[in-house]
Amino acid sequence: MLLGAYEICRIITKDNRKVSLVGALAITFSAAVQWWYCMDTLIWGQLIIVLVNKFMNSNKKYVKYLCALGLVSTMLAYIFVLYPAWQVSFVYVLFAIFVYMMIVNIKDNGYRFTIHDVIVITVTILVILTLLFRWYMMSKDSITAIMSTDYPGDRQELGGGALILYSYFYNIFWPFKYTPNPCETSSMLSFYPIPMILAVIYLIRNKRDWEFLVPTLLVSGFLLVWCKYGFSATLAKLTLMSMTTSQRVTIALGTINIYILVYLFARMNEDVKLLDINLPNKDNSSSKTKLSKTISLIFTAVITVALVIYIAYIAKKQLIMLLPSVEGYLGKVKSIIAGIIFGVAFFGILNMNKKFLKNIALYMIIFIALISGVLVNPISRTTDIIYEKPISKKVAEIREKAPDALWLGDDTGWYLNNYLVANGVRVINSTNVYPNFELFENILEDRAEEYRAQYNRYCHVNINLGKYKENTVSAVAPDNVLIELNYTDLQKLGIDYIVAKKDLNEAYDMKFEELYAEDGLYIFKPIY
Repeated sequence: MLLGAYEICRIITKDNRKVSLVGALAITFSAAVQWWYCMDTLIWGQLIIVLVNKFMNSNKKYVKYLCALGLVSTMLAYIFVLYPAWQVSFVYVLFAIFVYMMIVNIKDNGYRFTIHDVIVITVTILVILTLLFRWYMMSKDSITAIMSTDYPGDRQELGGGALILYSYFYNIFWPFKYTPNPCETSSMLSFYPIPMILAVIYLIRNKRDWEFLVPTLLVSGFLLVWCKYGFSATLAKLTLMSMTTSQRVTIALGTINIYILVYLFARMNEDVKLLDINLPNKDNSSSKTKLSKTISLIFTAVITVALVIYIAYIAKKQLIMLLPSVEGYLGKVKSIIAGIIFGVAFFGILNMNKKFLKNIALYMIIFIALISGVLVNPISRTTDIIYEKPISKKVAEIREKAPDALWLGDDTGWYLNNYLVANGVRVINSTNVYPNFELFENILEDRAEEYRAQYNRYCHVNINLGKYKENTVSAVAPDNVLIELNYTDLQKLGIDYIVAKKDLNEAYDMKFEELYAEDGLYIFKPIY
């Protein structure tokens, strides 16, 4: 991510390495990237642009061949992410950068398509299509199953109502205290809407750099309308945006705002007109020049204060709407701290055509990125974090004796269920990429069709054992299914081992052999 972001920023800034490094850090250590860890679409998409640019700017045939090989890998990787919610929106972002890159390479660098290049491009496309066809033939049953699901296969979104466009303002606090869902409440360090506003002002006042700012502003405007207001059903389908959601698209919108900001930073110097107020000065008086600069600084300071107050308010309001439990965490002190930090950054960005303030802005962006991103993921050595846990050692011991045994997690959450999968055992209720119809038919029997819309989806499958009169299945979230299972059906499902958070021998009229009990977790073997 870091290298791809750095290289694409070098293309955008025409090799301004200082600004490119800041852009790379802002992208890589944005809260959204680190909490989602990691966003494959952004990684592969950036590398595709970098490789195409290298292909066009190299005269060495072996370099072109290596780029072609890299494009086969990265394009397939982008497709195989199989998550349209990000893939579709990032295609628009990458297309804007691609248009700029083509204009620069053909207009400024004098690139021309040779017969050799056309042949290499054609062969590359054919290889990609051939591998895609082979993959489809091998996986068409799975693809059909996914596309036939109620979620995400039948998802028809209309957009609108995005609630995390401004959440970067408070994301700096996420690493320091538990929040229920930091992924969904994290955004890119985009400084939205400042980059878009400054880009429009820059275009109007300087009347240049349209080849980058026009396509990026058009795409960012397109994505912004989707995020805030949504499209009609027809337009959503035509643009493929019906396959994504406003919340997911905010990440793509944030990314293109970072690209715009990076581009502007690279173009800025004392001669560039931005938010400066120039008083009439026919005699070139130094006093009037100083007065103009003073008024400009006061003007941008007022705008900075207004932006801080507005963004602090709207960000907090929307985050509480998205996740009410955040309200108690985001108090006045945090708003003041965030306001001071971002106030300095905003002021520097608004005055980026002044060298000293531009540098302050760049260093503040690095500082904010490191706080909001570097501290998120712990530094780990080796795979001990998985295999050296006491429960992991016990699971491994059981796995050696019974490699084909079927496991179940009772009220353990998707993370512990998938942790068992990471330890090499078969888990009946791990995350399902496509529905396990046989499982639900066994659980629900003649009521399976009645509940089909509840389980016909990509989902985390959670099971709660209990003394229920009948088994039920419910979609507690679009990607989360809860099965309330009567404990007497364990034998019918062929369960060999159970990981639970309670002593099953005390809960049910059935015998369970206790194999492990530590740190509030148990492993039981049902005695049938």
